[in-house]
Formats: sequence, C-alpha cells, structure tokens
Amino acid sequence: MDRITSHAELLRLSGDDPWVQWSLPHAPAAWSEHPVWFDGHIALIHRPGWRPGFWATPLRGYDVHPDRIRAALTWLASSDEMARTGSVSLSVVQPHIATAEETFALAKGGDWHWMWATRAPDPDPLEGALVTLDDTADAAEISEFSHRNNHRVWTQIGTGRVLSWVGLRDESGALIAVGGTETDENGAPSLAGIVTAIERRGQGLGAVITAGLTRRALAEHQVCALGVFSDNTTAIDLYARLGYRIGRAWSSRLLAGA
Repeated sequence: MDRITSHAELLRLSGDDPWVQWSLPHAPAAWSEHPVWFDGHIALIHRPGWRPGFWATPLRGYDVHPDRIRAALTWLASSDEMARTGSVSLSVVQPHIATAEETFALAKGGDWHWMWATRAPDPDPLEGALVTLDDTADAAEISEFSHRNNHRVWTQIGTGRVLSWVGLRDESGALIAVGGTETDENGAPSLAGIVTAIERRGQGLGAVITAGLTRRALAEHQVCALGVFSDNTTAIDLYARLGYRIGRAWSSRLLAGA
C-alpha cells in the first residue's frame, strides 16, 4: 500500500471523481492527520467524525474484481490502522459489501447514495414561503417533527452541525416540512434532515425544501451534495429531477462490538 499525502494527488488518480473532489478535505493538515492508502486499485480513506472509520472504494467506478477489494480489506484488518485511528466503522461501495463481511465482523448500518449538483434547479413559486429556523432555538420543534415523520433520522439536531434550517408551515403555523444544510469535510455544503409530514407527502413539499436549500448553497459554493438511503427511491428520483447525480452508492456498517 502506498500512502497518499494530498487531495490533489488522490483527485488526479481518480480522474477528477466528483466524490473525491467534493466530499474529502482539501487542507494539507487533514492529510497528515488522517491516512489515505492506495494499492493501485482500491483506496482506503480514513473517515474522521463521530463514527470514525475507513472508506474502501475503487477510485474509478465499481468495476473491479472482488479479490482486489478483499486484498485491500485484508491489509487493513491486519494492519494497526483501525485501532490507531480509533475506527469503529467501515464503508464500502455497495457491490462489495459481501466481500467486506468476509473480512470484518460488521454490525448494523445502512445503504445510501451520495449525490451532488452543480446547477441550481428551476425556481419553485413556493420557495417564497420558506421560513428560516434556528438549530438551537427551534431544535425541540425540529426534532419532534422529524422523529414523528421519519423513523430513520440521522441528522444531529441542536448540536451545531446543521448550519442552517428552513421549513414550511401550514395555516396554523405547524411545521409540514423541514430541511437543513451541513458542511462536508472540505467545507462544501451538504443537505441533511429533509423531512415532510406523513399526511402531506406527494404534494411536492420536499422538492421545495430541496430546491430552496440547493439554490442558497450554490449561491455561495460551486456544489451542493446530499446523502439519501438507497431504498428511498422516491427521494432519489426527486433529487435527480432537481439536477442531482449519484456519485457513490455506499454500504456503511459499524464494526461488531463498537
């Protein structure tokens, strides 16, 4: 395994892959603190944060033999990198999750798509009804609404991770849709926590939230990204209509006992 020491080097090796470009840190300090290894086929990229671990991915597409993934993961398992970095999770591209399960003892997790957009969607007239919410002052309301209408809430509400929230309210002032924007490791905006009231689904409210947040993000940055559960085909189709493309399909798992 060769150590990759800069974002520019990994981006070059990937052929300007959008996930590498927009999801990984650019700052030199990050590359000295968080290791990235490459064997010519598979990159092993340390993932910091509240569920630290490693990404394991081909740099160009998914079309590699499972033996190449197996060799890279076997090296990772036999090295001290997981323990040294305090890793508790592993993410692999979805076609290779079975191979990962042969190498590591894995526990619960999820399958999800990383998507990105670089062009703003067409304006929606309802964007004018969007209201700004506060991650601290409105945390209880956002959290109660989100958990009531989505049983798989991963967004860290009220912790400061979400930098901006917007919502839609009905005539009585009750929330009927919310969504927010975080930043990825390189500072690029990423949508999070988009939830529509169960009884109001199918009315395009999620599209209004997404379009408004995307437009605001692109006004300040070149890109906006998001993560969505792979089985949420309705949301994936919506994001595609708004200009988002799939950059990676991930299977993320905690290590057993973590």
